[in-house]
Amino acid sequence: MRTILFMTVFLMTLAGCQPKADSGEITSVNDVSKIDFNDENNVLLDVRTAEEFNAGNIPNSVNIDYSSEEFDSLIKDLDPDKTYYVYCQAGGRSTKACSKLQDAGFKNVVNLSDGYKAYKK
Repeated sequence: MRTILFMTVFLMTLAGCQPKADSGEITSVNDVSKIDFNDENNVLLDVRTAEEFNAGNIPNSVNIDYSSEEFDSLIKDLDPDKTYYVYCQAGGRSTKACSKLQDAGFKNVVNLSDGYKAYKK
């Protein structure tokens, strides 16, 4: 009986250590204050227009306009090993930008789903 219990626990532990299959789902968070941007591996990516960005942004964010023709080529210059927290005004463009980043091979992409408007509150 002890052997069966041990084997069951062992197999469950082993199964839990397997890498997760990439589901293609976009991870989302709402509270930017819980993210450590002092960690150089975390990048805050603002995908609004330059005008929107210049009118106000979350400090230390990088601006790459999702609607620009250069968006796809500009994201190729980003480090794919870093974690990107992506935001726009309310969450629409950032969701699309996250999909493009994932399609380009970025594994660590998080959508700030409530966008800049939530940060301002």
